[in-house]
Amino acid sequence: MRFNVELLLEKENISKDKNRMILSLLKHIYESYDKEYYKSLYEKKQNKRKEFTFSLYMPNCKFTREEIIIPDKKIILNFSTGNINHGISFYNAVLKNIRRPYTIKDNSITITKINMNKEKIITDDYAIYSTMSPIVVRKHQGDNKKTWYYSLDEQKGREVFIENLKYQLLEELGEERSLDIDKIGFQIIKNKEVKVKHYGIEVLSNICMIKIQAKPYILDHLYKTGIGSKKSGGFGMVDLV
Repeated sequence: MRFNVELLLEKENISKDKNRMILSLLKHIYESYDKEYYKSLYEKKQNKRKEFTFSLYMPNCKFTREEIIIPDKKIILNFSTGNINHGISFYNAVLKNIRRPYTIKDNSITITKINMNKEKIITDDYAIYSTMSPIVVRKHQGDNKKTWYYSLDEQKGREVFIENLKYQLLEELGEERSLDIDKIGFQIIKNKEVKVKHYGIEVLSNICMIKIQAKPYILDHLYKTGIGSKKSGGFGMVDLV
């Protein structure tokens, strides 16, 4: 399920830590809609993997050293999930909070409308994806002091990427799909390294076009739930080329 949500700002300037702001909004609308659902996502299990992703479109925006200036005061929040329960909960939570300003720091965000988008169908054994939000390739051990971020231009980065991808798919699709998951291949068609501020940390990430070879149901899952680390934090949303 894919949606786009129109958000209006009170002021034109927002922090470069934009995903943090949107996550605060998401947590707010989920908690106001269904406290148990909110707890299942963010309280019952720390660092729980969530099968949804999002990206932001900010028309005519300008990046400064510390802020993003959005003259139109409008942000389009794109949201995607392969889980129908997540999709329904997101839709209902947004509807409940339409035209209710949410104050954050020195600004406020108001949801004005939500649209459901038609999903594309994958029938081939490969797909070419372009990123709507950057892909994060991360090797994580224990705490943030033992976390490394990689570029997909590096051999090591590509090795960590496919290792993580297979691990995530096994967790999300189940061990019974392991034979299909083991056969996954990929090719980076083009890539641009970017650093994204995320909870105060500059995260190395990748704006890219990537070709993945796999069974159609695996490709469909990646299309709907995103690719890479920190997907539910606003990274790794993709569209089909």
